[in-house]
Amino acid sequence: MATDDEKVYTHEEKIEKLEYTVDNLKKAIEDLQRTQDEKLQQLEDRFQKFEAMHSGSATLKQCKETRGNKAVMDHVVNQELHPGPIDESVLNLQHDHRSTSVWRGQDFEPLTCRRCDGAFWRLGALDPRVQKLMIKAGFYGVYKAGHIQLDHALITALVERWRQETHTFHLPIGEATVTLQDVSVMWGLPIDGEPVTGHDITRTTEEWQEMCEELLGFRPPLSAFDSGRLKLKCIEDHFDLEPLQPDAPDHVVEFFARAHILQLLGGLLLPDASNNKVKLMFLPLLWDFDAAGKLSWGSAVLASLYRALCRATKPNVDGVCGPLVLLQLWAWERIPLIRPERLTPREQSLHVPSEEDHPLPAGPYGSRWDVGFKLEKIGMHVLVVYRDILDCMKDDQFVWQPYAYIIGSLPDYCLSGREIWQTVSPLLCFDVVEMHYPDRVLRQFGQHQNIPSDCDTFRELHSVDRRGRQNTDWVQHHKQYVDMWSNRRARVVCQPLIDGPMGYSDPYMIWYRRITRLLIGNPANRTDNGYQGVGGIIELMAQSLQRIYHRCIDAINQSDEGANSDTLREIQDICKNALRGAHEDRRLALRPELAQPSIMVGKASPSQVKRRRPRRGGKIGTLLGERSAYSSGDIYSPSAHYTMLPCTPSSQPYPSPSYSHEAFTPDVEPYVTLAPEVAHEEIPTDNKVETDASLSEHIDIVTVAPMQQDSSTMPQLINSPQPNISELDNMVGAIAVSPSSATDMFIPSESLCSQEDDMIMSVSERSKLKKRKAKC
Repeated sequence: MATDDEKVYTHEEKIEKLEYTVDNLKKAIEDLQRTQDEKLQQLEDRFQKFEAMHSGSATLKQCKETRGNKAVMDHVVNQELHPGPIDESVLNLQHDHRSTSVWRGQDFEPLTCRRCDGAFWRLGALDPRVQKLMIKAGFYGVYKAGHIQLDHALITALVERWRQETHTFHLPIGEATVTLQDVSVMWGLPIDGEPVTGHDITRTTEEWQEMCEELLGFRPPLSAFDSGRLKLKCIEDHFDLEPLQPDAPDHVVEFFARAHILQLLGGLLLPDASNNKVKLMFLPLLWDFDAAGKLSWGSAVLASLYRALCRATKPNVDGVCGPLVLLQLWAWERIPLIRPERLTPREQSLHVPSEEDHPLPAGPYGSRWDVGFKLEKIGMHVLVVYRDILDCMKDDQFVWQPYAYIIGSLPDYCLSGREIWQTVSPLLCFDVVEMHYPDRVLRQFGQHQNIPSDCDTFRELHSVDRRGRQNTDWVQHHKQYVDMWSNRRARVVCQPLIDGPMGYSDPYMIWYRRITRLLIGNPANRTDNGYQGVGGIIELMAQSLQRIYHRCIDAINQSDEGANSDTLREIQDICKNALRGAHEDRRLALRPELAQPSIMVGKASPSQVKRRRPRRGGKIGTLLGERSAYSSGDIYSPSAHYTMLPCTPSSQPYPSPSYSHEAFTPDVEPYVTLAPEVAHEEIPTDNKVETDASLSEHIDIVTVAPMQQDSSTMPQLINSPQPNISELDNMVGAIAVSPSSATDMFIPSESLCSQEDDMIMSVSERSKLKKRKAKC
């Protein structure tokens, strides 16, 4: 048995050993941190060095083993194309976003868009006395905008690009969103006023009956109430049975006006998820029509729209309710490619008299869509079409300032809150609080867009609602946000005006392409019928040509051989002409290292590929393993500096972009010709790899004039840091177009020698390949 001294000594020894171990661990961590950058650089160099050899040869052999199986081709596309975001510092909820499930191959039906305003529009023209009361309360513009049918597919496509983190739509050309300006111009709702909030008093059904009798003129039955909500069918039935008489007293006219406003609130502006009820908490706010008109109904409606879009982005959601007509009007005004053609366009004068004794103002700008449509050039109600249009969007296909030339002719009620259109403030509607960030979309106001600062959309408030919160005073509950809205004029953001579109290499666009979700549709997920999206394929082709172009520049600068330089210049001309012809020549001015890289970087969304039935006699090969990737360069994110002061946006925009392009004529004759009729035996096959006939059945080769030479004469750069002709040959050969399927265009060339095959194929794989060749 050990003595006390021995026990103390034993403990001290243990402590000393532990301290020694900790010191060694600290030194190891310091050494690791000191050499981490060097090791990462070495790994990046090794990856770039063997990238073409590994992907080209391995993919080619997989293609041969599967006899042109499209699942392998689709996996190659997935490996080469990253939908974003590369930098997840902004869109940090991508894992729980609807677009991730779409990319993985989940086939979503369009969201069910809930609304319950059909009965209101069937009433026809309202009595002019009722309309004048609606003007006082601020809802006249919504009534004049009329009934517009919702396109569920269009709403769903926009939801897929809505981001809860920023309250904006992330489009390929930048961020855009519905702002207070759109609510005011399109619907004429009051913007500048007190927030729509207050004390949500819990009342009994009998108390609600008494209030309805006092403010609506009738006592609904008990069965029409449901937890502070009233069935809209009850209002419809009562006022259909007792229409307004010409000699009705003023208080009866007020009954009708309040009832119709409730129908608009519950069916269109602030709809309930039940799809057939209206929240009675709005009824006390309509007691005095003049006081109701001083409330900011526009900000409340916009808050409801933001909340509905944020909830709809969840993958497990199948419906959405909110002021979705406003969203559809916003999209029609700004995206001409999806805009239906109006059959009877009309110009509105400043005042349109409805009756001689009751002159009423003209409708808001949104009323111009209350007409019939001609759909000869537009395909509506097809989700995959809308998704592909947004994926392929170019700078000149989005109208940043659709109201610039008409804003002076709008009725006064559409411009009443113009001073705060650009306020960075919370939007409130009782339990709903959502942030308004116009500083992220300043181009919508004709102003220069800097890289925006970090924003907080108060996601924790999305779980706050009226359930279980009886007798809540929302003014006190959301006091800090109410105070921010009260200070809305001091929170207005302004920037200098712009005189032209933003360039592709603008610092904002360089930053934006790294933090955004560029693509929604995955080109690898193809269906057996229907429209096949091409947005991802076009992006992959453009990225590949951009990389080839700039690698040629590097090779020309580093090469001493004149013949090689001439060939590289020819390849450069091919890329230049192809990008110009596809209206993607903006990429020529920016190196791909600063643009969107084409390899999978960071935490990528795993793809889900729909496999097709294999050809008879063939077998499905194993998909290639995911390629490792490393980040390239630091993120360019300078701090944004905005001037916070009251301002009035200019109504004069830069010249409107043209939506028609003249036919493109290249400066020199293109070297790439899409020639399906060219015989496959014209392709050089002196690289010791036989062309598989079954693979050729699915691929139409792109003939490249300068590449039709002996590959052995080109300098091999497998062990050299500078790019070479063989590597560029592999890149160019990877661009093949099949008229049957656009996703077959990226087939690796056979310009790699058998030495590389030995490096990437195991003995068993080579044995299997020999047996397959023998059978063929």
